[in-house]
Amino acid sequence: MEKSPLELTKRNRVKGTGPRRNKLKPFVKLGTAPHHVVKELNRILDRYQHNDIGGDNYNITNTTDYDKSFGISKTNDTYRQVLLQGNALVDMDSTDEYTYNKWDLGYNLRYTRPFLDKLFDRTVRFRLSEMSGHHEIKWHIDTDTSVACRAQICLSEDDSVFEFKTKDGIHKLKMELGECWFINTGWNHRVVSGHDTRRTAIWSYHFNDVVNKDLLWA
Repeated sequence: MEKSPLELTKRNRVKGTGPRRNKLKPFVKLGTAPHHVVKELNRILDRYQHNDIGGDNYNITNTTDYDKSFGISKTNDTYRQVLLQGNALVDMDSTDEYTYNKWDLGYNLRYTRPFLDKLFDRTVRFRLSEMSGHHEIKWHIDTDTSVACRAQICLSEDDSVFEFKTKDGIHKLKMELGECWFINTGWNHRVVSGHDTRRTAIWSYHFNDVVNKDLLWA
């Protein structure tokens, strides 16, 4: 019997060629983005008010029930993403995150890409997110770190909290404006916003593609 895209995606997110989640820290600060990087990315969120989740150019998001998995409804405006690194394949139905390596989507990233090149040999599915205040992305597990790691840049001064649930208990992360963090989304985690709108840049990468990978080991 042919597997559905949902089943294939779930299986492909469990085991890859990198270190498993328990071998890496829950989160690690990788650096701080210069002011002009933060300003450049915020300018895009200000100018482009659409939501790419569920769109034709972001088909990988159609393999996940966002409402069930994250508590995010595609029909309201509490959370949105703007995709800056799109699918390079003609087969737009690909569930492989690494196919989202195409930068020429019409956004001018004069400062962001040179900053990323200092920290990573390659990034995929780079996108911007915006979550309104008094909202929560509920507890969930994403891709295991052996398949793909995640990082974020904090783009706003806000009162949101990132929480990770590991075998050692719950770890809390409060990111400050401009900080760039490795986040171990192989562990159960959630994000809770307070009064303020939360903005971040999010992307994926293979463990071997982060320049200073020694920082990540537990």
